[in-house]
Amino acid sequence: MVEIYYIDIEEEISGLDHDALLGICSREKRMEASRFRFEPDRKRAVYGEALARYMIAGKTGLSMNELIFDKNRYGKPYIRGQQRIFFNLSHSGRYVICGLDQEEIGIDLEEVKSMDLGIARKFFHANEYIYLLSREPEQRMDALFELWTLKESYIKYLGVGLQKPLDAFYFNLEGPSVELHSNDRIPAFIQSCTIKGGYKLAVCADSPGPIRVRQMAVKDIVSDIGRRGLQHMQK
Repeated sequence: MVEIYYIDIEEEISGLDHDALLGICSREKRMEASRFRFEPDRKRAVYGEALARYMIAGKTGLSMNELIFDKNRYGKPYIRGQQRIFFNLSHSGRYVICGLDQEEIGIDLEEVKSMDLGIARKFFHANEYIYLLSREPEQRMDALFELWTLKESYIKYLGVGLQKPLDAFYFNLEGPSVELHSNDRIPAFIQSCTIKGGYKLAVCADSPGPIRVRQMAVKDIVSDIGRRGLQHMQK
């Protein structure tokens, strides 16, 4: 099962709770966050890594501080020394989201908002642009962001960044299930859905699914981090 947790960066928490999240992040991530000018960007950086460490530690039994994150040459994150646990992060608007699985995974989250369809004409496959034009005007933004998140999640699943152009493959959304046409490997599981607040979420994974999507309160994560830390000290 693909596990997906997301948290709201606008949730009000105390300074001590924020420090607890910061404390389980790597030194590099803390330095990266400090360089952002705006608080929401700092929160996305810290909350994303803290959420990933929390989820992975819960799955593997390792201490959150033991986990060493690294990136491949195209920027896809992985856990050094762990061959059977994979994760991927995304953020948009008020949410930070993390997907976790025992095989390769890519996820993308986007807040649906008004956008010029010209971006699809310029960057998407021609078949996808034709599909967008076939939708009723009030349906086009929803369809655009469904395609956008599917394409981003697939590129993140492959782990090749923008080395693979967005028009080099296409998704067909007109059948009973999503179809991907690509010369690269095809994930066993592809799904798009809408989460709280009208955000589009897409997942590409090598495991056959299904997915479990769950929103977590930041305060609950901090509380659990405290309990785990106490148990670790008592061992």
